[in-house]
Amino acid sequence: MPPTILICSQDAELYLLLAHILRSEGFEARLAASDDDVADACASAELSAVVLDCAGWPSDVAPLCALLKDSRLPVAALIGENTRAQHLQLIKAGLDEGIARPLSPSKLLAFLHGISPQSGASTLPNFAGAAEIVFAPHAVVVSGKKVVLAPTEMRILKFLLDRQGQISTRKQLIEAVWSDPHAVENRTVDVHIGRLRKAFAGLRNLRIRTVYGSGYALDTTIDLRMS
Repeated sequence: MPPTILICSQDAELYLLLAHILRSEGFEARLAASDDDVADACASAELSAVVLDCAGWPSDVAPLCALLKDSRLPVAALIGENTRAQHLQLIKAGLDEGIARPLSPSKLLAFLHGISPQSGASTLPNFAGAAEIVFAPHAVVVSGKKVVLAPTEMRILKFLLDRQGQISTRKQLIEAVWSDPHAVENRTVDVHIGRLRKAFAGLRNLRIRTVYGSGYALDTTIDLRMS
């Protein structure tokens, strides 16, 4: 059964266009035009992700995003010029991806393919005295502990690990992690870093250090070894 993507929009033309694009890529689309439709879909269908069209939505989209994230669903939001003020509130509510309008289908598909289950898992260098760091769909396993991460946080973690011990500026992170860097503010990076720190709060061998005036660096308190 193909993955089902919930499209939350009151724009019928946009939905029909997205449904056609998604079917050509092996997805199924389902429409939700109100908060009640979203609740019904979450209760009755096996959803893989949600695309939230912020333009013209009849209620505040930030609480809706938080509700969807409580259901452990990856959420992307279509952000127009008149809805950019909502972007940070959506990120605080758990938004995984903000996609600027006019919509680029390739950016939406990159997000959806990124959260789709993939065969196997990738392994990165690990820390001495700890289990290997294994990336799986929607999660990373460190020292035997599985930590669920949103796609954006997963990309940030991989970037910081590749540059382990080095300072990464907010600009470098934005350009490496986001498909539309011009739509991302420095504060957006700070929010995602805060969520990563919270996710790894119980792991002493992983620490994201703030370098004031410069950016962030991922450190370990023990020597690095190869798995």
